Amino acid sequence: MTVQEIFKTPAVEAIELEILNVVSNCFRDPHVRDTKIVVQHLLEVRKSILNQLFVLTPEYKQLLSDFNQALIMAQLKMRSQLLATRQAMQHTDLCEVEFVGKVFMSYKYPKTHPVQNMRAKKMWGVLSGSYDNYIPLYEDGVNMLHLWKDEEAPSEDELIYLGETCNWNEGLDRDKTEDMNLCYAFHALYEECEFSIFDFLWVRDFCIEVSCEETHYTGSPDRDNLNWEQADFYE
Repeated sequence: MTVQEIFKTPAVEAIELEILNVVSNCFRDPHVRDTKIVVQHLLEVRKSILNQLFVLTPEYKQLLSDFNQALIMAQLKMRSQLLATRQAMQHTDLCEVEFVGKVFMSYKYPKTHPVQNMRAKKMWGVLSGSYDNYIPLYEDGVNMLHLWKDEEAPSEDELIYLGETCNWNEGLDRDKTEDMNLCYAFHALYEECEFSIFDFLWVRDFCIEVSCEETHYTGSPDRDNLNWEQADFYE
């Protein structure tokens, strides 16, 4: 089946319409409870349906390779910008400073995706977090780098592959993907988040966030040493 045919199957259409109806109802009535839990569960079902229809053809393998490369480059750019920001702050009087870099997939639906309709665009709005955070493990994006002022930064390979493997291809055909050098961020999206593989194959643009935050104490930074395993709060 083509991608267009896959997204027109009754199962995919039904689950996506249900997701969008739940989200739309929440917009109309913000007091609706447990919406996030319901949407997250429906996204898991949607992912299962779509991924079962995925077959790694040569065309899809090339798209996956291109996405993986774009994903790697976005993470390296984030690392570079974060280190440049930290370097610029080295000679300030700030003490307890932390620097955080995050990479998100673009909030704009990919124009190259074969399916171009309002249902698809609104589904991407749900998945990408444009409306709300319905994917808890994606709250900090595809990858995050956290550094203190004098902390040694991880190498590029440590950031991209966690220093453990050079091909995070769990869940895919191992033989067909043994030469792909898939990064850890792909693994996190594919295995741990509620995105289906059809959602990000055409993604090439990303949003990079770099922030700097200082913690300053007007008094002592010491904290009370409390043992919460003891019921020692009775007078």
